[in-house]
Amino acid sequence: MLSIAVIAACGPSYESEISLADIAQAAARQDDRASVEDLASWLVEGRQDFKLIDVREPADFESGRIGDAENIPIAKIINSDVLQRLPTNRMVLVYSNGSENAAKAAVILRLSGIDAHLLAGGYNAWKKRILNPDISAEELDGESLQVTLQRAYSCYFVGDRGEGAAKRSAAEQPFVPPVFTLEEEEDLPPLPPPSEESC
Repeated sequence: MLSIAVIAACGPSYESEISLADIAQAAARQDDRASVEDLASWLVEGRQDFKLIDVREPADFESGRIGDAENIPIAKIINSDVLQRLPTNRMVLVYSNGSENAAKAAVILRLSGIDAHLLAGGYNAWKKRILNPDISAEELDGESLQVTLQRAYSCYFVGDRGEGAAKRSAAEQPFVPPVFTLEEEEDLPPLPPPSEESC
């Protein structure tokens, strides 16, 4: 704790009233994080009210990243130049391979006056649940909105890897998942059988 306090004292002089108690309370309420599904929705919607920071090593970042994330390894996150260029007027969403290093980076940034949150599960959760959802045939019954949403995210970020991909030409536009309100869901046509479903 002492080292975190020293880091915070050496950081930029933002007008911040945040304390260790505030950070602990946010962590207890779990409102200091976002899920990979939340992030996928924000990216699909084109939201501009957050900045994505990848705190992994450059080699990990080069092998795969989320959206237009900026790579700032955790060891460099307390650099005064880095802290000065991070936005203070919007959320900074931090991720690593899992959650541990992102949580550390988020605490350091919050103590420095930056509205930092962590991506729960990090890149590993993004890869497993968004890019490569392993959805069993039993789940693909067309009744689970969550399963349908996961398939739509996978189609949006990765594209169709099934039989549907072979049937479509390369000139077609990529799949963009539709956005529905609760009222519109009742009027939707029935889903195709799981064997015929694709992007």
